[in-house]
Amino acid sequence: MKCATSSLHHLLRQHEQVHLPDGETHFFCVDDPVQHSDFFFPARAASERAPDYERDFAHNLEWYRAFFDSAAPDQQIGDYSTTYLPAPDAPERISTLLPDAKLIFMLRDPVARTYSHYWHRVKTGRAVHSFEHELQHGPSTLLLRGFYKPQLKRYLRHFSRDQMKVVLFEEFVADTQTVVDEVCAFLGLTSTVNVAEANAHQNRSPVPRWPGLQRVLNYWATGVEGRGDRSLPYAQKPQSPYVLQGLVYHLRQLNLTTRRETPPMRDATRKCLAQIFARKNRGLGDLLDVDPAKHWPCLREAAKPLSDAPTS
Repeated sequence: MKCATSSLHHLLRQHEQVHLPDGETHFFCVDDPVQHSDFFFPARAASERAPDYERDFAHNLEWYRAFFDSAAPDQQIGDYSTTYLPAPDAPERISTLLPDAKLIFMLRDPVARTYSHYWHRVKTGRAVHSFEHELQHGPSTLLLRGFYKPQLKRYLRHFSRDQMKVVLFEEFVADTQTVVDEVCAFLGLTSTVNVAEANAHQNRSPVPRWPGLQRVLNYWATGVEGRGDRSLPYAQKPQSPYVLQGLVYHLRQLNLTTRRETPPMRDATRKCLAQIFARKNRGLGDLLDVDPAKHWPCLREAAKPLSDAPTS
């Protein structure tokens, strides 16, 4: 999440040999209570049950197949879900159903990714406190989604290395066409996508003009809106009147703009996150065909000899 997955998804959908659903399906981790806490809520009727991948497999699989009904026989079909990397059960489930699948992972400097994730939560009404407060008391996914090494090692237990391609966000941004060419070659496509003819920057994240006001609005509107993609089989349906939902949505949009950057992260917070992610991702470059330390300061600092480390 927040690693340009929407942009790559958009570009691949332009390819005549590729068929992808419009959005994320989350099929292989639909019952993960950490990645999809929005799906878990007290039953409001006897017929409502918590998500369960295995119990409802036949029903869920039929729902999943429908995403590919319109694919042409000569097209490659694919899925796009940012929750598959951190979800513990996803690798085995994917390998069981689709053992020959090719997997593309997009990774970003985990410190920057976490901060961008937080502002996404502010924008969408989920965060009501400061970044530091959310790190301590908010959703664990803010940190967990940056623990790339153990997550990729789970996939390597079920897939061969040549079935996996890792794309660094920083390289995608710097030279999008080259990365797209490499991805198309990895997928075995006979041609590529001309990035210049497509709008590569998708899901651009606006930021609040007044962050404090946005968080107050988020707190006031908690529970008003349903969460998640309502097309998903377990998405929570909003209980508030549509007029109230619309009011909350428009008030939130009025305070968002793409004409400013997010406030800078506190230095102390950045240093703390860098230490955490450096420890959790130590040796990550050994698993990849790219060197993340070239782009991620936290890994460069971790590689320094102890004598070169700053002292207080």
